[in-house]
Amino acid sequence: MKCNNLIKLLCMCLVVFFIGSTSVFALTLQEKAKYAKFLTGYASELSPQEKEKIAKALIESATGLSAQEKAKYAKFLAGSTSDFTPQEKEKYSNVFIETALMISPQDKAKYANLPGVQNLKKVKPNGEFLYVVKMGTLAPKGVGWAAIIETIVNRGILKVTSGLIYLNWYYGGTMGDDQDLLAKMRNQQLQGGGFSGQGMLWACPEMALMELPFMFESYDEVEYIYSKLRPRINQWFERHGYHLVLLAEQDFDQVYSTKIPIKTPDDFRNSRVLTWYGLLEEKVLKAAGASPLPIRVPEVAASIRTGVCDAFISPSIWAVGTQMYSVMKYVNPMHIRYSPAGGVITMQTWNLLPEETRVAIDYYVMSIEKDFRRQVRESNEKCLKAMYKYGMKEVKMTPAEIDLLKKRLMPVWDEFAAKGYYTKAELAEVKALLAEYRAKNKKNNR
Repeated sequence: MKCNNLIKLLCMCLVVFFIGSTSVFALTLQEKAKYAKFLTGYASELSPQEKEKIAKALIESATGLSAQEKAKYAKFLAGSTSDFTPQEKEKYSNVFIETALMISPQDKAKYANLPGVQNLKKVKPNGEFLYVVKMGTLAPKGVGWAAIIETIVNRGILKVTSGLIYLNWYYGGTMGDDQDLLAKMRNQQLQGGGFSGQGMLWACPEMALMELPFMFESYDEVEYIYSKLRPRINQWFERHGYHLVLLAEQDFDQVYSTKIPIKTPDDFRNSRVLTWYGLLEEKVLKAAGASPLPIRVPEVAASIRTGVCDAFISPSIWAVGTQMYSVMKYVNPMHIRYSPAGGVITMQTWNLLPEETRVAIDYYVMSIEKDFRRQVRESNEKCLKAMYKYGMKEVKMTPAEIDLLKKRLMPVWDEFAAKGYYTKAELAEVKALLAEYRAKNKKNNR
């Protein structure tokens, strides 16, 4: 592996001194898009000759770099960044964006009258214009997921599109819950939304595959599956009329309760567990022995406070953001469910945006997705620690009790394949990938 990386590095560095010149402006948008996909981990659609040609043009266009920096940039373009610091990765990713993907002021001017989206156009007092894409989300403004959206995603998209595209978020459920958001997207009141795991499933039923009980044991397993299936996930959403801009997450969810500490599988039977997460969660809770009470998100807090329900499953950041930590007494942190989350735009709107901006947005967001998920996890961890400090008690099941609960819940995997949420082949593929990953890591840890 080290030898192969070295060969790649030497080849890429030789490209810098290759006789002849290929301007980056001579590259087609399709070539740039293909290379952007390659850099973000998609299966390569490029031949070695195409990679060499495109990389040569990209390196030559980075005129402000020193010889040493160009050698580093060559490594970045080869995908050999294992020894890069996060700052170096960001630096050379920005070089790629600025030299290959960003729209010039001259090009921006030609998009002043885009057909089909003039209703989204906003003209500033100084004559500058941009297209405002309206997005709704349940996430409360300034906290966790929403804070990261503002600081990383919004600013980044505005930058890589040279100020042409701006995502205007309606936070805190002001546009309704996930079902409401999807309805407003269908009637074009909204162009997109930031969704919880359940909203992702409503938009794209195949996402149930990521949310099955006890499917994943760790973050590394989640990232491994995403590294293999991310392009496929995009295709799933497109099949249902949506473009997945950002694949984020809620994190692993915990089980919270007010009256009975859920520390054995049978404790589910004795609790009034609410469900806001739709059919999959309802089936999981029934398999666990509970009698779930379906409640829409806006009524969840009141249902807990008034004693209608006394237990629920959620990420810790939601329990803090809704102040449920002041009511809940117990938390079981078992990894009962991994919940993805994401930012989605209707294909109707996405396809009306200039192709250059779509390529730039996809590259930028894909390049920061993994770090976005890391920051979400850190936020959730802080929230969980804060709840412990506040006085919430942690309860845990024994390994044998966890195995018993898994046995009760596992039939749900095949049940949802039979219902058509995903195919049996897709379920088998994910199981095989996880088995492969676990076997490899077990061997490496010996």
